[in-house]
Amino acid sequence: MFESIVSPIWVTNTLAWIFTLSFATAWLIEQKSKTLSRKINIISWFLFGIFWLLLTPRFAFEMRSPIETILSFLAIPICFHGSYLLFTEQKTSLSLSNAIAVMGIIYLPFETIEPLAVFLINLVTQHVYLTILALGFDVILTAGPTIGHESGLLFSQVGHDYLTHIVLACTGLGTITIFLGLISSLSISPMRKLIACIVTTSLIYTLNILRNAFIAIAFGEQWFQFFVPSVLYVTGYDDPGLVSFFIADRVISQSLTVIVVGALLLISIRIVPEVIDLLEELLYLLTRKNYDLHYAFGSISPNR
Repeated sequence: MFESIVSPIWVTNTLAWIFTLSFATAWLIEQKSKTLSRKINIISWFLFGIFWLLLTPRFAFEMRSPIETILSFLAIPICFHGSYLLFTEQKTSLSLSNAIAVMGIIYLPFETIEPLAVFLINLVTQHVYLTILALGFDVILTAGPTIGHESGLLFSQVGHDYLTHIVLACTGLGTITIFLGLISSLSISPMRKLIACIVTTSLIYTLNILRNAFIAIAFGEQWFQFFVPSVLYVTGYDDPGLVSFFIADRVISQSLTVIVVGALLLISIRIVPEVIDLLEELLYLLTRKNYDLHYAFGSISPNR
């Protein structure tokens, strides 16, 4: 019923490449021409807002993900506000622009180049499979329906099979690129960047393996079937067997992901306090108020 308002994936992917390269171009020429860099960033932030505007219906109607729908919806006014601030020259630059450029450059090759996506998906699937076996559950590694490789985790129950297939969104790449983007855009020594990137990437990858294992087991063992009536009513699912998957993935795991990201931010701040400057900028985009998070976290910015 809502398919007509869900944009084709090639449209959002193309737009993502455009604003990513635009942000990167603005960063590269910033020292030579701040005026031109600011103008490019105005357009980039506006396109970034259009990107989230097009993506929100997919999260809401195709993926039926309440957390991702809310977050993507909130991103729309933030991006448009960033463009507005640069247009009115209240801000000559936004440090987050550089972070977004790095995020896109890391993430988009995996999103748009199939061999890279297949490699990462199969790697994550193998680690999830071994984790499930180590936890004492019987699971079969099989081909997933999306990509013809061993990216499926099959649980066989009496009279029914439950298949969880790992896709790119299950690899943790999105969260990893957020932290790599934030850290890489900071004006700090390469060694400090490297340490922060290794610590955060390792933690995210490990926690994501556990998250996928939990979802596969909960779905395969049908742990949350007592929510069947309410979940079928809210989601419109026809198959009651999907209820455990919905609760494990869309509700429990995605809610915990928000908490985990917050905890990882705190860890990142302890390693590189300069991350606070980017958080202050994000809060300004959200509220249009200046906040002194360095005081709140008990640290002092090297620029102050």
